[in-house]
Amino acid sequence: MSSFAKFFSQKRGQVRGQRKAIEEVLKAGPATVTKISEETEFAKNLVVWNLMGMLRWGAVEIKGEENHELIYSLKEV
Repeated sequence: MSSFAKFFSQKRGQVRGQRKAIEEVLKAGPATVTKISEETEFAKNLVVWNLMGMLRWGAVEIKGEENHELIYSLKEV
């Protein structure tokens, strides 16, 4: 079973709450998965799972790389 499989069974409200928390971190500026994880207290794999969804729907974008880790930011409209 993939490390992300358990996240697919979450309720929609849980996912919205997680993504809102991630957006709040990114409103302060671009951040890595590690920083987002530290700020939200979410596991890194949960942060990555949410960021992949947010990338898919155009809410975030990759801004660069720092210490072998991608930097994410809110996508400007």
